[in-house]
Amino acid sequence: MERVGIYNRCSTEEESQKNALATQAVESREIAEKKGWLIVEQYIESQTGTVAYKRGEYQRLLEDMEKDRFDIVMIKSIDRLTRSAKDWYFFLSRLTENRLKLYIYIEGKFYTPDDNLISGIKAILAEDFSRELSKKIKNAHRRRQQKRSGCNITCDMFGWNKVGKDRYEVNEEEAEYYRTAFALAKEGKGFYTISNTLYELGARGRRGQKISEVQWRKMLYTPRAHGTMILNRKTYNFDTKKYEEVPEEDWIIMDSALPPIVSREYQEEVIAVMKKRAGSCQRGISSCEDKRGGKYELSRKLKCAECGRYYYRTCYASGTGKKVVWKCATFLENGRTGGKAHARGCDNINLLEEKLLMCVGDALKNDCEPLWEEEQMLAEAMHTLRKALEAQSGEKELKKLEKEYKRLISRKDMLIEKLLGGVLGDLDYEKHSADLADRCRLIESKIDGIKQNHLQYNNYEARIEDIKTVIRNENLIKKAGTKALLRQIHQIEVHKDGRLLISFEPEGECRKEAVYAGKR
Repeated sequence: MERVGIYNRCSTEEESQKNALATQAVESREIAEKKGWLIVEQYIESQTGTVAYKRGEYQRLLEDMEKDRFDIVMIKSIDRLTRSAKDWYFFLSRLTENRLKLYIYIEGKFYTPDDNLISGIKAILAEDFSRELSKKIKNAHRRRQQKRSGCNITCDMFGWNKVGKDRYEVNEEEAEYYRTAFALAKEGKGFYTISNTLYELGARGRRGQKISEVQWRKMLYTPRAHGTMILNRKTYNFDTKKYEEVPEEDWIIMDSALPPIVSREYQEEVIAVMKKRAGSCQRGISSCEDKRGGKYELSRKLKCAECGRYYYRTCYASGTGKKVVWKCATFLENGRTGGKAHARGCDNINLLEEKLLMCVGDALKNDCEPLWEEEQMLAEAMHTLRKALEAQSGEKELKKLEKEYKRLISRKDMLIEKLLGGVLGDLDYEKHSADLADRCRLIESKIDGIKQNHLQYNNYEARIEDIKTVIRNENLIKKAGTKALLRQIHQIEVHKDGRLLISFEPEGECRKEAVYAGKR
């Protein structure tokens, strides 16, 4: 009996048909059963997107094709599987590699190499149809927004509940937290403080998570708070499968689209306070610096020479572990200018933290020589570590117990000699022998415990050498010294050409200049 895996998915135009996917699933099973095939798995895809890697069931089908779970893949038609010619040929190559057959039941036949040309044309036509359909939907959506006939907001919004088509009401519980955030911002609190304070008060996102400082910043600045929606800020590019920024002149602004949580005047007043506070921090006012020192050594120290804003810490995963990169705030919000004259982005460089610390350390090394006596500091650290490992290794206790164990074994041998020589009777021998045996077992238990619990310390000298190698290779002492120096640095001005101007006083001239190697 041949095994079959069935893939079901509705095309975009069938989304409005209430039972289209369920009908297709039942229909395909009936056809497989009539042919006498064993249904191993059925992949029912509820996602209608054209991007293959976002379809979970399709990806699961591709994985199972590699595992020899079935002999036949069954689909309704090519456009139900994919509407991308590239994805279609990729699927065919996986099919051929795993020696599987493809049955298209709407045509009532198996796919054969002779169908390669016509199936390729069908895939191209399906992709073109999908592209045109996307344009029509996008155009209709834009016209509806331009005529102010509907917002079509698809995501949940903190502070509002959707009660009907393009109808929203204020969620009073969430709105109260929202207003509290405005009040805290008006008092001069930072977003980090606002996030923590409101979390302690019970504010949670729709999935029960903590609302981050970045999200609170967006929520306090967005005109949505006073009821205005800005639409058409991004558009989806069907060819690149990515969202792209729309020029500001093409944005669609809808006043009174939502019931307001705060008034426009109050929000503008709070935004003015937030901007004034941010501007004061950028000019180096000490009171602001004290309040907003930041979580990291470089927080509010890296300043962009292009736009005047601070750099912020970001992370990404790489093959060698987590990497930390500092990026200009304007770049994080608006990207690059791309050479456009009036674009709102920033083209300054990003800074890999590891390289940045090395660069600053090299620039300040001569001024702070005592901090860089690396070999002496390394020797002292290893000496301290060796003492700690020796104390934890239990070697002294182990030697003491082993010596005692040998002494008890010797006494046991002496008992045997006394028994054989007639010095001890059987009863006395048994009594003393049992006592020695108990004491031996107790010591054996202690010895085994030390060996098991402290096995990792048995070769601590080799481990110390490994630790020393890691410290040297990764320049950990130099990095630690640099981080200590960062507390004395007031500001590092970052230039597009990689120059770093380091100053130690708020109003002083830059005392040191460094060049960041390896632009990012």
